[in-house]
Amino acid sequence: MKFSHALLLASSLAFLACGDDDDSSSNASDKFDCTVSDGVKVVYPTKGETFKIGQKITVIYGSTVEGSGYMIKFKTDKDDAGKDLTSGSVGFAGKGDGKTCYEVEVTLDAKKVTETQTGIIRVVPYEKTNKGANSAEFTVKK
Repeated sequence: MKFSHALLLASSLAFLACGDDDDSSSNASDKFDCTVSDGVKVVYPTKGETFKIGQKITVIYGSTVEGSGYMIKFKTDKDDAGKDLTSGSVGFAGKGDGKTCYEVEVTLDAKKVTETQTGIIRVVPYEKTNKGANSAEFTVKK
């Protein structure tokens, strides 16, 4: 009888250990510091990334802005007005806590994104557009 209890305990521990491995592969946003004190901070894409036109990417950002959501824009440089990659409001609605990483998946749509040496993602709150922020520069290829 003691052997069966020991076997049950060992198999339970092995099962729980497997579950721990799954927990360690959590969201990509856990790898980034999304801390921001005022406005928006875009932490992904990072400098030097390379993406293809048509590729889906996950934009990761932090925010302290209160509002109904965000628009995500593709820009060719910091002075470019940008083109919307989303239709309508996306992302976190409410007031960001300035610590949490939020994720939005966008597609580098060929109708809006052209092959360029550099690209930038801008995350813009609808109600406070002046609090938006840019990602680091990345490369876009066909």
